[in-house]
Amino acid sequence: MTSVVRGTSLRAGGACVRCRKGKTKCVYENGRAPCRNCAKGMHECYLPSESLAHHHGQSPARPPRPRESLPGERSVSATSDRQPVASGTVLPRSMQGNSEKLNPELLTECERVINKTIPSCVAFHKPSFLQKLKNGTLEASIINGLLTCAARSSPALIRRYGGQGGASSASEHFAVKTINIIMQNLDNPSLADIQALCLLIIHEWGNRNAVRAYVYLGQASRMAQMYRIIAVHQNRGDPDQFIKDESFRRTLWLIYVLDCFLTSSPGRQPAVSHHDVKDVPLPCPDMSYNFGTPVYVRTLAGTPPPSLPDPTTPMTEVGEFGHIVMATQAWRNVIEMLTTVTSITFSEEECASLEAGIEAVRNSLPMHFMDKPGHINLHITMGSGYTYAMLHCLLHCATIMVNRRRLLQLVTTEGFNTETWRMVPHVHLQTVDRVFAAAHSVVSLLLALEANTDKDAVLNFPLVMLFSCFTACSTVAWFSLKGLTPGDVNETAESIVRDGMRFLQDGANIWILAVPWYRHLTVMNKVLRNGDRPPQRAQVDPAAPSIKEDTASQPDNNGDSMDYERPQSANAQEQVEGRGSEPPRKSGFTTINGGSAGASTPATASPPPGQQKADSPAPSSSGQAAEGAPAAGNDMTAAELCVAFERQLLELDDLAAFMGGGV
Repeated sequence: MTSVVRGTSLRAGGACVRCRKGKTKCVYENGRAPCRNCAKGMHECYLPSESLAHHHGQSPARPPRPRESLPGERSVSATSDRQPVASGTVLPRSMQGNSEKLNPELLTECERVINKTIPSCVAFHKPSFLQKLKNGTLEASIINGLLTCAARSSPALIRRYGGQGGASSASEHFAVKTINIIMQNLDNPSLADIQALCLLIIHEWGNRNAVRAYVYLGQASRMAQMYRIIAVHQNRGDPDQFIKDESFRRTLWLIYVLDCFLTSSPGRQPAVSHHDVKDVPLPCPDMSYNFGTPVYVRTLAGTPPPSLPDPTTPMTEVGEFGHIVMATQAWRNVIEMLTTVTSITFSEEECASLEAGIEAVRNSLPMHFMDKPGHINLHITMGSGYTYAMLHCLLHCATIMVNRRRLLQLVTTEGFNTETWRMVPHVHLQTVDRVFAAAHSVVSLLLALEANTDKDAVLNFPLVMLFSCFTACSTVAWFSLKGLTPGDVNETAESIVRDGMRFLQDGANIWILAVPWYRHLTVMNKVLRNGDRPPQRAQVDPAAPSIKEDTASQPDNNGDSMDYERPQSANAQEQVEGRGSEPPRKSGFTTINGGSAGASTPATASPPPGQQKADSPAPSSSGQAAEGAPAAGNDMTAAELCVAFERQLLELDDLAAFMGGGV
């Protein structure tokens, strides 16, 4: 694959389509596309002879090539043995980085991701990344990976590359480039390729491509294993060896974190085994990492690292990213309990043990990372606001899920009713209080980040933080509808749900994965406002207007639906109605992973490959309004919704939605 070289820097016959239309001088830098005008406006630059292929979504050049002005565009020889030849060879990485320059707009977007976006801001070495970025020596795979992340929250990139598909399509534009480069280097993967693949996993996960993200996760794990084998025999004695070793460790821990999230369902085997990480030190403090100061940190199991030269050698505290790893492990332990326990095997002792593990992580935090009022604002000022919020969202989400499972066991016991609840031991009332406190903390963290966001920036919360928000708000709504909360906290519950709906609506415009979460919470909010509740409770504003929905799921998602029928299921004919008439009354409501109970979900009714949805999305299930708020919710009582929600929790439908409704 070679770049198209245009013969002269200025040639009337070689002017691109945009310059021809604007009747402006078309000047090429070094005779290569894009021209100055297209590069300045971040437009596609192609010749009239390439126009037909361009409009059909193909690469316009005869030898296909990416159209971006990015460093490291690679060319692959036609031979399969990859032997060096005079032309068309794969250039060394150091030479590829200097082949083209990154334009200032894309350079700024990459810097923003490295400095402020999780996981790049905690897993990558900022000083060396920024230096290589400015020098034009950063590898093309990680550059496109960074732009894949940047395109979700960059108005300029969304306008330029998103089209009707919005943020997801803009991100997909760079994701295709990223995976192509990674696959070209599969014989000799670099650390940058592995890091780029981790960013690609998040992209596919956010697009509800559950199977693809899971497959990429396994590939990243294998690439990391091979890289470790190769790197062990290289560069020993390098003065920057600590930075290189720590960079690999952080990449491995990033794979571990993603593995904990994407295997949160029975049947998904972990990509990272206990053996892979048992002797790996946790990430060190960012200050030591950035300055390359060698330190020794304990392992996840609490033991000294094997590289410790002497037992008397002092070890430093766990770093910021290390605390996120520990919080992820505590969260994953809760998921393990939820996916293995049944109503018969439920154990209060196991719940108590899990909650003790969560508290142990909290108690191990340094003072500046403790969850105290005002700390989030200080961290935002220092530039670590998202790191702090991510850590505590994980811990609060784990706390909510443990205590919610306790109450779910109680309320699904035969013979439970409101009178029974009034007679329960005081310990269950404390359980409700803990859930409310954790839910309030999650929403408060997101509110603080929102308040300190730049005016023109697009607010983009990581998927785990959005899921923590959904878990908090849906649980609070369930408690209120079930009558498990005192009457004087109804306004607090409605305020939490209202804020959560706003965050999920914004998140659904960025992450396709969050669309079903928003829909589900919309139903609960409607019933919360319109159901059999005390009339004196405060009214909340109506649900927010429509959101722009991208393709709900790609065809690689598994066909196993995770929707569940209510006891009074409607006839199949009632499940299909057009938009032109008022939706009929029907049983079922929008489930967590996007469809009505008993109907197909986006995971099981995905569009053909490459098909883009229009701005007015088609309903993914019967009677679902274009606004994404199911009409069926208006016909449900609080009791009906609670029964359906409890059934979904027992069937782990929320975890299926968290992973994209996949396997």
